[in-house]
Amino acid sequence: MNTEFKAGALVAFGGYAQAIVYGMLAFAPLGQAGLAYGIYAGLASAFLGGLLGALFGRAPVQFGGPRSSTALIVAGSLLGFLQITSNHSDLMLLLMLEIALAGLLIALAQQQGVGKLMQFLPAPVLIGMNTTLGLFSAYKLLPAMLGFAVYTTALQAASTPALFSPMALSVSAITVAVLLYFRAIRPNPLGLVYGLACGFALHGVLLWAWPGTLPVQTVAAMPNHPLWQNLDTTSLVGSVQQVSALLLGTPGLLLQVLVGAAVLALLVVLESMQSLLQVDQTLGTRHNTRRELNTLALANVLCGLALALPSSNYFSRSNAALGVGAQHRQSEAWYVGLLGLLLLLTWPILAQLPLHILATAVAVSSLFLIQGNTLDLIRRFAARSTRRKMAPTERFTVWVVLSMVFVTGISNLLIGTLVGVLFVAAYFLQQQSGSGLRSIESKPAARSRSMRPRAHRQQLDAAFEHLAWVRFEGNLFFGNAPAIAIRLQDELAPAQSAVLDFTHLRYIDDTACDCLERLFKQGLPRTQTVAVLPTHEQAMGGEPLLHSCLARLGIATQGHIDDAFWHIENLLLGQIAFDNMAYSADSTLENSHLCDHMSPAQKKAFCAHWLTKTLPAGQALFTEGAEPCGLYVLRQGQLSAWHHTGHSNERLMRFCPGSMVGEMALIDRKPRSATLRADTDCTLLFLPIAQFDQLQEYQPELSQILQNNLARELALRIRLANQSLALLQ
Repeated sequence: MNTEFKAGALVAFGGYAQAIVYGMLAFAPLGQAGLAYGIYAGLASAFLGGLLGALFGRAPVQFGGPRSSTALIVAGSLLGFLQITSNHSDLMLLLMLEIALAGLLIALAQQQGVGKLMQFLPAPVLIGMNTTLGLFSAYKLLPAMLGFAVYTTALQAASTPALFSPMALSVSAITVAVLLYFRAIRPNPLGLVYGLACGFALHGVLLWAWPGTLPVQTVAAMPNHPLWQNLDTTSLVGSVQQVSALLLGTPGLLLQVLVGAAVLALLVVLESMQSLLQVDQTLGTRHNTRRELNTLALANVLCGLALALPSSNYFSRSNAALGVGAQHRQSEAWYVGLLGLLLLLTWPILAQLPLHILATAVAVSSLFLIQGNTLDLIRRFAARSTRRKMAPTERFTVWVVLSMVFVTGISNLLIGTLVGVLFVAAYFLQQQSGSGLRSIESKPAARSRSMRPRAHRQQLDAAFEHLAWVRFEGNLFFGNAPAIAIRLQDELAPAQSAVLDFTHLRYIDDTACDCLERLFKQGLPRTQTVAVLPTHEQAMGGEPLLHSCLARLGIATQGHIDDAFWHIENLLLGQIAFDNMAYSADSTLENSHLCDHMSPAQKKAFCAHWLTKTLPAGQALFTEGAEPCGLYVLRQGQLSAWHHTGHSNERLMRFCPGSMVGEMALIDRKPRSATLRADTDCTLLFLPIAQFDQLQEYQPELSQILQNNLARELALRIRLANQSLALLQ
């Protein structure tokens, strides 16, 4: 319980500061008059979302409250509504309708069973939204960061330099320094709290030490429900009638409300489902998607009626609690209780909060919405030389970001987001049809290039009845990953082992990696799965993400498809694949099938011609181009045949105990076609050419049986070579 209390307290203090900042961000289009509304809306969202989650939610370590993305959608909606009406009551009723409708859409999404599909984030749209939001909110709040101690716009600040205050600049600069330190240098979940506390402390010192009146503005109005301040029942009914008339008589307004509600619902579900899944993966639990979506729907309907910001779960809050050690939902109960206590203690002073400190915190938080890799993508896109080297999805992300920024600049954030969604929809249609997955082959005919004993081959034939060979190609990303994950889940259900072939994949993103991770955590076998990744010459975009994903799953990786099949075969064979016991010479020759169809007397005579030879690991038995000297049979250890091609050596075959080596040169007497090298310490049986010739001359019947056995072995090797050709297709 002590751990859960610490987690709840940590998130309560951090969430309290975030709620104020996100609320101000959402209502910034209304100017200073909207700041008190925003503080109320943010804090009400945190309290209501947490309360409903604690009462009805069951997933562990989840915390309801506002998010920057949904706050920005609210800001975009307000900007759109302001183009139609400037009456605050009408604006609030429209916003109330939009947020409550978003809650109903969340419930509808749960009823239609699309909750699982909506967890796959459209990354470019979110990146574009965060970048747009960061740029425009930072621009709007830039005067506060530069020492303008009153609420003003950049244009007003430029035309009225008398508003500038060196004292406000000093306080803002110190606040910014603290925020940057705890956000960039030493990230801390309470970084926002530390920054605000530092700013408010400096402000308090100045209030005490300054001889005159401080040239700063405060929130000025006590946070309250926007419709409860100046409305009686009659005027509220009149406002409802006026809003109804606006919806019916203004073209596009109803559509704007519906679109805004749909985007809010989408973001709430996306962020909440992602948070739930990540917590489940961390704790090894399993959430009930239907119950959690219904809880979110109820919370957002109530948030709409209370005119609070939309409430969603988000991993940054849960991650802070997980870092403390929280594992249960009790942490959210402590979160709600401590948040309520903070509200009771601080509510009387919220109206006195200095605007330039709050605005500075909002601006810095907005700038951190712009991801560093997004700026790097734009920088690379600007240069023609590096633009050509970018992956197609990277270039597409840049186009989405630039388009959303441009459209938001000439219209509003909501319209800019819709443009981003349209871009992604078009990209979905382009990429889903012919990219991502090449084939799923059950019971593949392919085998590794290896010579194994007959019993091992028979065991592998049975095991390969339940093996799947999955070959990916092209781009595997947020656009096609959900559909591919569903197909894999259906087709790999009967499989007991799998080979994942990524050698033809050009790009993979974090959403696709999350899909793979969830797929295997939902029941697919991980211990008998191996992945083959591209070589350095075949560089793949997003390869570090895939490496990390496979490492978390505990899936072995190989750099060549032949090595991957060799690895999976050894897994399927189990311990006998590594059985390095030394067999007798007679048993070794019998396992090689050279003694097939021989009588006991013939076997005894035949075995007497063989010599024993040892070979240390790494040493060559013979080299490519050498003159033939005889036939070998591997008694213990492992050998590999290598062929020099161009600037590299290629492994042609692996040999396990019981395998014949050098039979081709024995038959045609031509130079060796490959180099044989010991992978481990080896013991071999050796039949010199002279002994083989003696058998042909003095024991023709035995020689004929031996030649027939050699012919059958060569035929088997041709069949195995045909199977291994499938690896190269």
